[in-house]
Amino acid sequence: MDYTTYQNNNSQQMSSAKVLLHIAAAVGATIAIANILDKLFSPKDTVNYKLRYRGQTVYHGVCYEDRLDARIYEHECDGKIFDNCVYDEAKSREKALEIERKRIRRNRTIYNIQHNF
Repeated sequence: MDYTTYQNNNSQQMSSAKVLLHIAAAVGATIAIANILDKLFSPKDTVNYKLRYRGQTVYHGVCYEDRLDARIYEHECDGKIFDNCVYDEAKSREKALEIERKRIRRNRTIYNIQHNF
């Protein structure tokens, strides 16, 4: 193989690598834009709430904002003992579930079963 043949093969490999690099960059940018748009336009209809008893948090929960009163009533019917309910502003369901999981793991509340290990 002479120098010219080696140089042609090497330049073809380099151009293929550049094309793949551009494709990967375009795909990455498309995914990033899709994630941003999803966060901007996803419905903000879910609240995080916590039930408290004598100043201590005993339960962390998530529900749709318009169902909060019904959900609190369900907890009363289930026998959970609490004297106060505090809730956050509405956010996307995905974000609310992530926050709930982190709070349960951090506080290890007595009425939470899921994520409480």
